[in-house]
Amino acid sequence: MQINGRTALVTGTSRGIGPAIARAFADQGGRVICHARTEDDARRAAEEVGGEPVAGDLGDAAGIAEVAARVATLAPELDVLVHNAGVLRRGGVDDALRDDLDVCFAVNVVAPIGLTQALLPQLRAADAARIVVVSSTMGQFAGGMTGGSLPYRVSKAAVNAFVACTATELAGDGILVNAMHPGWVKTAMGGPAATVTPEEAAVTALYLATLPDGGPTGRFWRGCLEIPW
Repeated sequence: MQINGRTALVTGTSRGIGPAIARAFADQGGRVICHARTEDDARRAAEEVGGEPVAGDLGDAAGIAEVAARVATLAPELDVLVHNAGVLRRGGVDDALRDDLDVCFAVNVVAPIGLTQALLPQLRAADAARIVVVSSTMGQFAGGMTGGSLPYRVSKAAVNAFVACTATELAGDGILVNAMHPGWVKTAMGGPAATVTPEEAAVTALYLATLPDGGPTGRFWRGCLEIPW
């Protein structure tokens, strides 16, 4: 599938790898709906790639509904949905805060589930849509998990389960659903010592968004290569 002429919603385009994903899609001729939490950030992101802005706080049900309603108006057929918005909260089993657990689950898990549910009519109306979820190997079971950043790790493990389940349920609609680990990216979250640029991370998102019909689904990817859950 080519992104040229197709419509993609990318969440979290105000910072991190979101702007790079939006730019990669736009450079390939895609129509990009740029989501951010505030109107100003969404408008700024959209202007940078010639896209269209959508604002809303994905941390609560009202914000998810607001974003979904606006997207449905802009795109009766949604070809690509990229769940990129995410938050990192630290703390271990001894000191992880309930508020941090709540925030990580609300944004990293509940938002992708809720937004996917709300936009299923638009995804099903498209010709074989693609859903891409930005996850992390910090939620990867293969090889065992190390400690620390418990709220984030558990939320990413949960969103990986969402990808696997949803891929199975939507296979009959021709919708491919995959998760990706962007790598250790030079962003405010990743820090200056990180080894991957946002542009390099965006390559995998573009790859998964343009998988051919009948391509892999319910898988976990890093650098355009499948990795174990």
